[in-house]
Amino acid sequence: MVYLDSSALVKLVVSEPESAALMEFLRGRPDRVSSTLVLAEVPRALRRARLGAAARRRAREILARVALVDIDRRALAAAAAIDPPTARTLGAIHLATALGLREDLVALITYDRRLAIAAELADLHVQAPV
Repeated sequence: MVYLDSSALVKLVVSEPESAALMEFLRGRPDRVSSTLVLAEVPRALRRARLGAAARRRAREILARVALVDIDRRALAAAAAIDPPTARTLGAIHLATALGLREDLVALITYDRRLAIAAELADLHVQAPV
């Protein structure tokens, strides 16, 4: 199973330089998971980029193929303790969620450098296909 954070999921919706490499990496890896946090983060990213209905539709299609893990108090408490302290809050929530799935994860996919550093410190395998 691979964990995708919002930075990775946006690349599946919007064509960015890394999008093709990410799609190729995910081919043959149907088990995808993320935090319910992406239900807010991905649409917000699309709004910031002023993308329209087609992008929102594509985002819904992509997210429908991702298993979503609810954010609970345990995940929030774990996120509060994530190192390094420079990890941002939303990234820490993603990392705490991924750590809860550690035994089943092949990789955490992120293009967020701060999250990648924190995940590596937590001994998770991090990928950012380019």
